[in-house]
Amino acid sequence: VFDDEEESKLSYTEIYQEYQALVEKLLEGYLKEVGINEEKFQEAFSSPLAKTHTSQAVLQTVLAAEDFRLFKEMMVQKNIEMQLQAIRIIKERNGVLPDCLTDGSDVFSEIEQQEMKILREVLRKSKEEYEIEQERKRTEE
Repeated sequence: VFDDEEESKLSYTEIYQEYQALVEKLLEGYLKEVGINEEKFQEAFSSPLAKTHTSQAVLQTVLAAEDFRLFKEMMVQKNIEMQLQAIRIIKERNGVLPDCLTDGSDVFSEIEQQEMKILREVLRKSKEEYEIEQERKRTEE
């Protein structure tokens, strides 16, 4: 859904709100599980150790729930990673990339259409795995 355009779409806001609710729910569950109250978490979150580059990378998903710009950057990056993964799969299966991925052509041959089908299947599988994981988490709670 997310692209690298400067202007954000309305659908981004809806997804962001769902993301915020999910992060809040997961964080509350985790804090309860490990026996840390919100106040202690806030202290740890604002400690100097939490400000290191490594800690910031780990906490990025939590921080993104409070910062739409960071959330959008994270989603755009994830889309790029998924596209690159799909391109690698296409290249592995065929040995080369189709012309439409190398010279900007919009005309798809039969092979290229099959490759697009593979790309859609990779994205569908990724979404399916995500939904299964979310359902598993809901069941555990």
